[in-house]
Amino acid sequence: MQTLCVEFRVLFWAILGVIVPFGLLLFLFPAGTGSYWAWVVPHPRSAILIGAAYVGATPYYLLALRENDWEQVRNGMGGLIVFSLVLLLATMLHWETFRPYHVTTLVWLMFYYVGPFLIPTVGRLQTQGAGPASPQAAMTPVGWRAWMAVRAFTYLALALLGLVFATSLTGAWPWPIEPLEVRVFLGQVAIIGWTAAMAVRGGPFWRRNRLGMVLTGGIGLANILGLFISSTSYDWSATLGPVLLVIFVEWIATPVVMYLIYGKP
Repeated sequence: MQTLCVEFRVLFWAILGVIVPFGLLLFLFPAGTGSYWAWVVPHPRSAILIGAAYVGATPYYLLALRENDWEQVRNGMGGLIVFSLVLLLATMLHWETFRPYHVTTLVWLMFYYVGPFLIPTVGRLQTQGAGPASPQAAMTPVGWRAWMAVRAFTYLALALLGLVFATSLTGAWPWPIEPLEVRVFLGQVAIIGWTAAMAVRGGPFWRRNRLGMVLTGGIGLANILGLFISSTSYDWSATLGPVLLVIFVEWIATPVVMYLIYGKP
């Protein structure tokens, strides 16, 4: 088994050190972003939506550190880069909304400016120092490959179009939301699409994609919980009202079905 190098483990612990406290603050205290977040999020549901990414991703990082298996982690590296790039683009487009020199703004900039360069560097160190590869397991079944191709195309296309037309999406959202929050949320959509795209590739199927499905399911579950823990109104008659729920349910359903079929690697 190719274990994770020290640099990789340090990177994951550093990510956990940021996403756990801020994710919980956004998720549990969404009305207080004026005191702890990089910008004031006008609506509590938008803060929960952002926090769901961090809360939902926490099990992925904890499991990755526990499994200590490069083969199970490597497919997620591109997703981290994609997520960072989407949030970096959102930052550049809406910089006037951020609070300059606020400590959270500095942390935000450090993660999403440095991330696209740091992650490939650590990945290269991991590859150079990796031990022998694990024996090949079952390859991707045709049916799953087709479904993952559909998921990858759908979510990556939604993320791209949403980034371009974020302002238009605010009018279809089930609560008042700003284009910045829409674009930040689309980072979640992009990482789900990337995870599905990696599952389309050849190679050991379940072992290589299990943690990616944990990430997908965790983010979906956190988002569904977020829909129902907020006491603010949710307009189910809005165009995206039922659509968001369907998306979040799918993010959970696909990993659950895969786990029921394949279990542990």
